[in-house]
Amino acid sequence: MHTRLNPPLLDFFLRSVGAFALASATAFPITAQPVASHPLDLETCVKIAVERSPFIRAAQEGTAAATEAVGISRAPFYPEVGFDARYRRFDTHVFLPQGMNAPATTVGSTDDWMTGLKASYVLFDSGLRRAELDATALGRAATEEDALRVIQDVVLGVRQAYYDLLAARAARVAADARIARRRDHLRIASVRKAAGAAPQADVLRAHVEVADAELALVRADSNVRIAKGDLNVAMGLPVDRPVEIAEDTASRGAEPPEVTVALARAREQRPEVKALRQRVAAANRGVAAAKASFGPRVKAEGAFGWRDDRFVPADKDWSAGLTVQIPVFTGFASKHRSRKAANEAAVKEAELGQLYARIDQEIWTAHARLLEARQAVAQTEVLKDEATETLRFVRARYEAGASSITDLLDAEAVLTQAESCHVQAVLGVQLA
Repeated sequence: MHTRLNPPLLDFFLRSVGAFALASATAFPITAQPVASHPLDLETCVKIAVERSPFIRAAQEGTAAATEAVGISRAPFYPEVGFDARYRRFDTHVFLPQGMNAPATTVGSTDDWMTGLKASYVLFDSGLRRAELDATALGRAATEEDALRVIQDVVLGVRQAYYDLLAARAARVAADARIARRRDHLRIASVRKAAGAAPQADVLRAHVEVADAELALVRADSNVRIAKGDLNVAMGLPVDRPVEIAEDTASRGAEPPEVTVALARAREQRPEVKALRQRVAAANRGVAAAKASFGPRVKAEGAFGWRDDRFVPADKDWSAGLTVQIPVFTGFASKHRSRKAANEAAVKEAELGQLYARIDQEIWTAHARLLEARQAVAQTEVLKDEATETLRFVRARYEAGASSITDLLDAEAVLTQAESCHVQAVLGVQLA
């Protein structure tokens, strides 16, 4: 049984990825398998990944460990009680003041049996416990944000693998169409050769083009198999699990937000930003804890039990008191500890500034790439339509003997390039 992220974290994730209803993720148990006869849509792939990903599971366990660390930091607020039992046998010399005579100056040999309870409680520690607890709690909050970042990374990986598979399938369809066109060119060349209107070289070149298209189809089939394996791994499934996916066109219609809006939203919502802010706050609490080590510490102690020289002691033995500890000189350790904590807090604040700059650059670049990719799709659609029309025209001219095989194959090459560019442009939009 694995620890789950707490409801606030899941709520945040639901807001982050919107379309993916993680509230129903429990419908996919750890043994869930994709149904081979039912193509998986993007949302289903994400749900499976969220449930099965070992990275998410590791992040959840890390969050659970951070929660236990908070419990450890809270323990000093409670009294400490322990059971103590011991035995010793001693023979010791008693030193008396000079001039005092005694029948004997040796005690022992004596058995000393003792059993009882001891308790202690820190009454005052100059704020050390509270500062350490606050720092640990902030560290747990940072760990929870790191877990959300892992979820987002897994979701991004699934989306990329999903769209890579769609692109690989589209490339395979294009490869099939390419073979059909080149076989048609071979047929036309053979007919014209039989009629004496074309040389044998035209037929040979058409054969070469068909073989090249068939080789491209082999590569396309291999790319589809590789993309399916990548998607399985991204979902946390065995790499050889048969998987089929449904088409997805929703991402192409989404309008990108204004870049200034995206920049502000990223600084506010990115989990790594929230995590680092929590770590900055935790480092500042560490400074407070280091300063508290200069202050006094008051501790109440008490014990009650039995003590005797027999195996079952009969005499009662108890004690109660207060202990006050005031550090006077610690070899300058407290001073260095305080400076170290302040330096670490300054490092975290500097890292936060660096993270802001890196995220701004990522958003700016991603926004530009998305605009570029959307324009590329429109341009490649026009290019593909024009190349298709050009090939149709040149094919008709070659069939009528008004054009050469070179013109036909050049037009075919242009269409092939246009189709490849269009597939990559569509994938670019989806990934961007």
